[in-house]
Amino acid sequence: MELLNCAEPQKTEYTGYGFFVTVANPAIGSERRVCSDPSLVAGCGDRTAGFVVFLEDGQLTLETFPPEGESLSADFREREVTIVAPPTI
Repeated sequence: MELLNCAEPQKTEYTGYGFFVTVANPAIGSERRVCSDPSLVAGCGDRTAGFVVFLEDGQLTLETFPPEGESLSADFREREVTIVAPPTI
C-alpha cells in the first residue's frame, strides 16, 4: 500500500465500456508487467467488474471491465463495490 499512498494521480478515463485509472510513482519501475491472474472480481448489485493491472514506465494503470460483456455505467466506480472471492467469472 505504501506504493499507492505515495502515487500521484494521472488520469481517469471512462471508455463507454469500462475504466482506466492511472497513477504514477517512480518506484513502480519501467519494466512492463501485466497482472490479471489470479482474477479479481468486484460486485455491485447485480453487476460485476473484472480488473487488470498494468505496471510500466513508473505508472500503475487499473483497467476495470465488465466480464459479462455489457458496459459499466459511468458512475460504477463511485458506487460501493464488494470484492467477490472466489471469482465467479
